[in-house]
Amino acid sequence: MSEISKAMDRSRRERGLKEETSPGVGRVLSPLIKRRMSHWDAEQYLALASEIALSLPDLDSRAIVFACAVSGEGTSTVAREFATTVAERGESPSVLIDANLRRPTLHEAFRVRRDPGLTDHILGGADLSECVCETEIPRLSVIPAGRPVIAPPRVAGDEQVGLLIARLKKDFRFVILDAPPILSFREAVQYGSVADGVVTIVRAGHTRRQLHAHALDLLEEARANVLGTVLNRRRFYIPKFVYDRI
Repeated sequence: MSEISKAMDRSRRERGLKEETSPGVGRVLSPLIKRRMSHWDAEQYLALASEIALSLPDLDSRAIVFACAVSGEGTSTVAREFATTVAERGESPSVLIDANLRRPTLHEAFRVRRDPGLTDHILGGADLSECVCETEIPRLSVIPAGRPVIAPPRVAGDEQVGLLIARLKKDFRFVILDAPPILSFREAVQYGSVADGVVTIVRAGHTRRQLHAHALDLLEEARANVLGTVLNRRRFYIPKFVYDRI
């Protein structure tokens, strides 16, 4: 058992927590997660997990970066709901890293402390076991952003990031990084170059095709492994059950 697992077990004993199956998928966690995830949405996230596994068949654990071309695409929402679903419904131990150091939200969404977190471990030498927070979701942990830093690219480009991912993959089936917009900041590309794959997010009716194509070019230049794209906030102009039968 690794030091991370030992620390989490010790934390559960101290807090008197029990490993129980939650009563529903995507239950309300905080003001940032207001809606209860539908069965259909959960199935789509499980299908995405299966597609990722098929794209990386030689890996038992997978580190995936979720990122978009520009802000407003819903990357953090998709990353949160994907992590919640694969942990709760897929029963895969997962850890979600708040790698968007400019606009961190995961500590609020999952009601955990902000530090110590990613920046404290990478730059400050904080012990990794102290930076991993348990959540109310069974089998889902979170590494918050940590204390604010002046230069986020310094964190993303540090060689410790690759070592961090390797250590986390020993304890978690999915290591999920919620990254900032690709075209606005270079951190997403930096994370993508050391992760196993990148999933891009496109908001239906919002993202310009040229911007998404440019973001893909930047990922390709960095030799990041782009696994695919999630179409977020798709609108059904005819009843969804009709789409399902097409």
